Amino acid sequence: MKPKARLAHVAEIIDLTPHLRRIIVTGDDLNGFPADQDGAYVKVILPEAATKQPNLDLHGEQRPLMRSYTIREFDPQTNRLVLDFVVHRHQGPATDWAATAQPGDPVGIAGPGPMKLTDFNAPAYLLVGDLTSVNAVNGYGKWIHPQAEIRALIQTPTAEDLIDLDIDERAEVQWLVDDSDSPDRLADAILSHLSQLPADTHIFLGLEARQIRTLRNVLQGDAGIPRQQIHVTGYWKKGVDADKFGQEKQRNPL
Repeated sequence: MKPKARLAHVAEIIDLTPHLRRIIVTGDDLNGFPADQDGAYVKVILPEAATKQPNLDLHGEQRPLMRSYTIREFDPQTNRLVLDFVVHRHQGPATDWAATAQPGDPVGIAGPGPMKLTDFNAPAYLLVGDLTSVNAVNGYGKWIHPQAEIRALIQTPTAEDLIDLDIDERAEVQWLVDDSDSPDRLADAILSHLSQLPADTHIFLGLEARQIRTLRNVLQGDAGIPRQQIHVTGYWKKGVDADKFGQEKQRNPL
């Protein structure tokens, strides 16, 4: 079945932190959108400059302008889809749109795509992310079986960017305030957590691409974690726009 693009509009905007803006979209086209997909991603199809409308033809000659974003939650009773955008950090079509979006603005939604973490039955999990992947960390935490130990480590640029998570009550959540995008301090924090977790802990890394490559070497080399227990997603790459980064990942997967 070919992916379906749905027309929606902005229903509500909430500025969660200086760098995180929640945009809730809704619309009749979201009827039938799958529920219980928190942590999966959708393609947000942005309005075209000429028409002010999103191009919903996913298979036409002109490729729609779209970016991937993780689902915070979806309510099938109200057709309200909650997405969070990192703003005021980097420029790009999606972040620029999110920074100026207003209620009523049209936007397209395609997906959802599959979750990157699919095994929720391990005895322990260490979920590592940043503001771009905090909804994946939050979403995956919901699906992990109740007896598992969960630790979450989230890197954020400022102390003002800390937010409440749905998994706060069942997971040990550490916020690491660090604006450097350096893997060194993060690696130390990861190794500290792993020293207190069982050897069969599963690890999710949702970070900047260069960080992931460095940290995976640390995990497999220094910590001796088997490759099959490490699940990674590069949400962005410093200095590289999303389209080019997507092409890089196809040629050389993380």
